[in-house]
Amino acid sequence: MPMQKTFLSRKVGMNRFAIVKTYDTYLARETFTDMNPLALDHLAKSLAIEEQYNPEDIPQSADDYRELLWDEMAESAREDGQRCSFFVVTRTSLQIELPIYVSGDWPSAERYVQKIASQ
Repeated sequence: MPMQKTFLSRKVGMNRFAIVKTYDTYLARETFTDMNPLALDHLAKSLAIEEQYNPEDIPQSADDYRELLWDEMAESAREDGQRCSFFVVTRTSLQIELPIYVSGDWPSAERYVQKIASQ
């Protein structure tokens, strides 16, 4: 299993949130695939998609837009050459741990935890 390290663990009510740094691209992609619209919007804002692209260059189809987000996020996760590190946010509730957000940078993951923990 690719190396992982927990960077944050925070209990909020019945939930425990954690941010794990991982080099596991498969885990990152699985997490990304399952992200809800709020998480995708947070990721898009952290990547400054609307500032980087002209409106006409942003895909209109949901699938193409998600692929753009994945490509940009994966590029932001690049460390050396082809090696990428991802920050995966997990939520544990009632003994069930679910990955809910992935980013190529720590600050975005931490802001997402703060955002959803305050809801």
